This record gives sequence, structure tokens and C-alpha cells, in this order.
Amino acid sequence: MRLKEILFAHVETWRPYTACYVGLVGLAGAALADPAASPLRLLCAWAVPTIGWLAGLYGGDYFDRNLDATAKPHRPIPSGRMRPGTALGMLIGLTAAGGIIGLAVNWRTIGLVLVALLLGIAYSSFFKGRGLAGNAVRGLISAFACLFGAMTVADLPPATVIPLAAAFWLHDTGSNLVGALRDVDGDREGGYATLPVRHGLTVGVRVATGTILVAYLCAVAQFVVSSATVAALVVFALSTAAAVAALAPLWTQEVTRLRAYRAHTVLVLERVLLAGAFVTLGCGLVVGVPITAVALVCAWGSQRLLRARHELGNDKSTVDAGAVLSFVDQQLAGLAARETGLRALNGWARLIEVRLSEPDLAIVLCTADNAVRRLSADEPEPELPRLTITTTGAVFAAIFLDGTSNPRRAYLTRALRMDAPARDMMLLNQLFNEFRGPRGRATAVPREPLRTGQLPERVVVSDTTLRDGEQMPGVAFRPDQKLELARRLAALGVPMIEAGFPVVSEEESAAIRAIVAAELDTVIQVIARPADADVDAALHTGAHSVAVFIGTSESHLRHKLRIDVDELKRRVDRAVRRVKAAGRQAVFAAEDATRTDPDILAAVYEAAADAGADALGLADTAGIAQPWTMRELVERVGESCPLPLAVHCHNDLGLATANSLAGLLGGASGVQCSVLGIGERAGNAPLEQVVMALEAAMGHSTGLDLPLLEPLARHVAGLIGDRVPAYAPVVGAHAFVHESGLHVDGISRDPSTYEPYPPELVGRQRRIVLGKHSGRSAVTAVAAERGLTVEPADIDAVLTELKRGAVGTDRVAELLTRARPVA
Repeated sequence: MRLKEILFAHVETWRPYTACYVGLVGLAGAALADPAASPLRLLCAWAVPTIGWLAGLYGGDYFDRNLDATAKPHRPIPSGRMRPGTALGMLIGLTAAGGIIGLAVNWRTIGLVLVALLLGIAYSSFFKGRGLAGNAVRGLISAFACLFGAMTVADLPPATVIPLAAAFWLHDTGSNLVGALRDVDGDREGGYATLPVRHGLTVGVRVATGTILVAYLCAVAQFVVSSATVAALVVFALSTAAAVAALAPLWTQEVTRLRAYRAHTVLVLERVLLAGAFVTLGCGLVVGVPITAVALVCAWGSQRLLRARHELGNDKSTVDAGAVLSFVDQQLAGLAARETGLRALNGWARLIEVRLSEPDLAIVLCTADNAVRRLSADEPEPELPRLTITTTGAVFAAIFLDGTSNPRRAYLTRALRMDAPARDMMLLNQLFNEFRGPRGRATAVPREPLRTGQLPERVVVSDTTLRDGEQMPGVAFRPDQKLELARRLAALGVPMIEAGFPVVSEEESAAIRAIVAAELDTVIQVIARPADADVDAALHTGAHSVAVFIGTSESHLRHKLRIDVDELKRRVDRAVRRVKAAGRQAVFAAEDATRTDPDILAAVYEAAADAGADALGLADTAGIAQPWTMRELVERVGESCPLPLAVHCHNDLGLATANSLAGLLGGASGVQCSVLGIGERAGNAPLEQVVMALEAAMGHSTGLDLPLLEPLARHVAGLIGDRVPAYAPVVGAHAFVHESGLHVDGISRDPSTYEPYPPELVGRQRRIVLGKHSGRSAVTAVAAERGLTVEPADIDAVLTELKRGAVGTDRVAELLTRARPVA
């Protein structure tokens, strides 16, 4: 029995469904290089690449053993039933055997053998988790097999087989990438930075398809070079049809692990046909078709016996649809039984479609009148805005049934997708947390780094002008001014407005109640310290969301609050539970978080999450952070953070905008700003700067009505008795004004030479003004604005006056007036 297990472990390692292919690749290279080659040389052309391929598989077992065993236990490599020494010994032995045969056939092949060996080791030990480069290195091995086959019948590979080698290289690069789609979850957990992990499944499908398409173009070129035969073209047509059958579902349907697996199994057979087409081209119908048929049957059978058993038979990710529906109905019944209902969802009427794959299941929820219910399949759907959530059954189970993951982690890793505006996403997040319940929140999720360095799919931009902005020295908004400003922010599309601090005064509370009563299309949030009086005052306003805040740094705990961490967590727990008991959204915001020990900060966040908080805030209260420290802090606390995280940055060092963006790149999904950056001391991150940095510099659509930014800034400037600085980014009078001759000359040819984005994007217009730095282009442009053409002599006269500092003088105006109207 032990001997049988050992032999089966070796067979699993060989993966015959891939080994059949690489032998055909070598045989195709030899047959095209010399169709009259002897059978012995053709046998060597098949045998040595096969032996080398098996050596590489043993090398994978040896070099990838620990990482693959953790990340891809479903894969037959590593088998886990073979000692590392055995795998290394087989690698060395097979490599030596292939090298000896290669030397006997053509000593020059030793170079190819050594390079292929180094590539195999490099792939397993380094390139495998390096994105597209890993797929390309893996594909090169197939190209080398083709070249080796050619060198078994010729001293050097003839130029006529280069298109074929390129075709095999590109095809295997794409095919390997499709395999990475199947393994994206395991790769992510194991730390592999594959292309699907870094850029998503959709990008992976596009790149894989494009690579395979180019491979087929190279194959067509090989047919042209080698004079195609009817038999070879028939086999080639079959491979083309198989490629289309494999890839089409990945374009027409949602990409899932199961669909990617099925696509790859078809590609395994398709590439056998592709190689067989060229074996048939070189060896003829009588030899080529039978060999291809045998390889095809072997590949198909070994996949059925070995691969499916590992990759599907033990797959525990399949979730029963009945269990999902039962859980949803149970949670909905629990929510309906609450006396307080879900007051934070007041006025929120939506259809929420949850689409699961594996199993294929669609659940439609309807929110209305502070309640949520599931629509039956035959029930007519009301005319409401539709939100869509897409994920797999495994992710659903991990979040809601097993508690081994959370919505934040699933969202940031693109395992869960939401097609919804920012405001709806916040309410969906609250609904998620209600569904998870105490069981989901209490289950520990191991700390592990999230993929960072890219923005979440949707950044929630919230505004604190009414609260922190009013803390600017000398500023006090009247209630009517607060309401008008809230209306303008809602019209801009800001999904959350922090409206004030209710416990400060009854007038403050009344102003907030008026804003809530206006029923604006935005979430109204207020702040409260973790004290009963503060929380009660916040709840009394009717605000949808209450942000409980308290200092967490050693300075705040020791000198301001005079409490320890345990007392801090107790206060946070009590306040958050009080907010949740009232049916409101609860946010915990850590004041002075950037000067807090990261472990303490993470512990307080976990206490808030266990109490039922819906989201968390991280404040750089003293404005002391730097972009790299902000990102590092967010990444570190985010490893265990189960809830969406937002950053709130002050501008004491002029870094508020940069720190806000760094926090988002570190894993935050929300950012809080104020119009013109007004606020305590040097203020906050300016709303208009953060928004346009996201839009123009980072290519992220915020969903805001950008042309409203500038009038909003002017309105706020008027409220605080000031003007918008002319040099202010985005909203300043000079933001799109050009004087320098070099600049004007550049933008006259291409505006992007000196403008980061078109002024029309924010409802502004470009202006050319004349000054001592102006050139001929500026004068011509200003004249053209007035419908005039200017003679060269007059241009020179204007420039002379400008250089003398005569800007705006009657002389310059006179010279321009002398210009002739455009015909």
C-alpha cells in the first residue's frame, strides 16, 4: 500500500495532462525544422522536453512546498506525500538525464537545457508571484522546448520556426494567466502578487485573451512560412474553436473560480490541439493526427482522474443555496422584531440585489419604511433605485456564516463588488453589520496584510465644514446659514455631512434638527464624546449617524482624560452600544490617532467593532503625520480592522491633502474634508483639493458635481468674511490663468502641457492675461478673444510696452484697439 501511495504521488507530480503537451511542442519544432528527420531524433525531440518538464514539476514541489501547501492545498503540486529530498533528487536526476541525451544529439543544446533549468528555478522561487512576468517566464519554457526540438535535427534553430516558438511562448503565458484566475483567492492569501490579485479578474481575462490572440496570429504566420496542409489546418481550426469555447464564458459571464477552472481545463486540451496541428504540418496526416489524438486522450483522462479530484472534489467553498436563503430570512426576521427598527435607514428606499456565484443565486431585498424584506421570485419589484452586490458563495459564507472574514476585507480585495453610490454604500455597510450580528463580529479574523497601494472602488468623501470648519477662530454660522450650506453640500453630492456637536448648545442642536428635517439626500452625522449626556444630545437631533470620539494617544489618556486603556475601551463600548440601541449608525473616531501606539489603536478599534460600530475614523488631530507614516499606520491597524476606515487630517504642516490620499492608499475607504480647508488652527484637508486630486491625478470618480466646487467655495468664503485666495488650487481666480509666454505657447498647441485637467471639468474657463512674461502667442490669443487680428509690428509694440511694466495702460489698450477685426 505504501508503494502504491508513493507511485501515485509521483504520478500526481508529473501532471500528465501538461507533460503530453510539452513533448508535442518539441516534436513540432523538430518536424518543421526537418520533415525528413530520423525517427530516433524525433523521439529525442519529444523525450527531452518531457523529461525537462517533469524536472521542473519536481522543482516546483521542492521550491514552492511551503507556500503552495498553505495557499493552494487543492493543487496536486506540491503533493504533500513526497519528501523534499526526493523532489530535489528527482529534479537533479531528470535534469542530468535530459542534458545527457541533449549532448548526445547536439552538444549546443546544453545551453538551452541550462537556461531552461534556471528559468524553472527562477519561476518557482521568484517570478511565480510577480504578476505577468511570472506567466511570461513560465511560457518561455515552452518556447525553449520548441527550439530544443528544432536543434535535435539542426545545429541551430532555423529562422522558420521562430514564429512557432513565439506562438507557444505567448499562448502559455496567457494559459498560465487563466490558471491564475482560478487560484486568485489562494494566491492572495499566500502572498502571491499575480496579475489577477493586483489588478482584478477582469483585467486578467483581458490580458490573457489578448496574449492568446497574438499567439494565434504568430501561429498563422508559421503556417504562411511553412505552407499549410489541409490536415494541419483542420486540427488548427479545432484548436481555435476550443480556445474560443474556453475564453468566451469569461467575457460573457461573471468570472468565478469555477468558470476559470473550466476555461483552463479546456485550454489544456486546446493547446494539445495547437501543438498537434504543427506536428501534423511537419510529419503529415498519417503520423501527426494519431499522435495528437493519443496525447489528447491522455490529457483529457488525466485531468479527469487527477485534477478534478483535487481542484473540485475537496473544494469546501461550495455553499448550499438553501442555507444562504435560510440565513437571510432568519436575519431579516430578527431585524423586523427590533423595537427601535433601523432609524438610520429612514427614508432610504432601495432594491438591493445580491448576486452569488457558486451557487448561482440572486437575492433581492427591498428597503422601505425603516424595514428590510426579501422579495420572492414571482413578486413584482417596486420602481426603486437598484443597488447590486456581487460575490461568491464562499465569500458570503466567510463573512456571514463562519465569521472568518468581514465586508471590509472582501471589498478591499475585490472579492466583493458593490455597484452603488457612496451614500448607499454607507447604508449598505450598516446593513451588512446588522446582518453579521454579534456572532460575525466576535469571531476573530487573523491579522494579515491587505493589498494596498490602490484606491478602493469607491471613496466616501464626507464634509465637516459645518462642524470642524466652524471651529475656525472667529467663525460662527447662523442656523439658516448652516441649513443653506448643508443644502449646497448635498447638491454637490457629498454623501455624508458632519453637521455639528449637539451637546454644545440648544441652538446648535436646533440647527442640526432643522438640517435633518430638510430630508436632504445625504447622511447627517453629529459627534459625541463617550458620555451619556453627549450621546443623548446627539440622538435627540434625529441625526442618522453618531460619531463617538475620544483621544487615544498617551498624551490624551494621561494628561487630558487621566484614564487607562481599559477604561477607554469601556467608555467606547458603552457609548457605541447606546447609539446602536437607538437604531442609528455608530462610528468610532480615534482622536490623535497618529500619535497613538498602533497596537493600542487596533485594540480600541476592535472594542468598538465588538460593541457594534459600523465604521471607524482615524484622525491626525495635531496635523503631525507625513504621507508615509499615515499610510503605514492605516495599513498596520487595517490588518485586523473589520470595519470601513476613514481618515480626518489637519493641515498644520500643509500635508492634509497628501496625508488624506496616503490614508486611502493604505486601506482607508473614506476621507473627511472641509470646504477651503477651514477649521481649527491651520484647518483641515480642503474638500476641493482632495476631490480633484482623486479625480484628475488618480483617475477616481468621486461622483460629485464638480462644477459646483467653485461657487461653493465662494459661498463659504463669504460666510467666514473672506475671499477665496486667487492662488488657491481648483477654486482660486488664478487656477486657470496663464501669462508666461512659454505656457501660453504650450497650451495653444495642447492644453495638457500646463494644465492638469481641463477647466471645463470644474465649470471654469481658461484665461490668457498680458504681463511682462507674456510672449507673442499671448498677445495673439488676447486679441483673438476680442475678435481681432494683430499685425506683427503691433504685437512687437504691445510686448515692448508690457516689458516696460505698462500692463493695463491706455497704450496697450490703444495698440490692441488698432488691430483689425477678424474677417
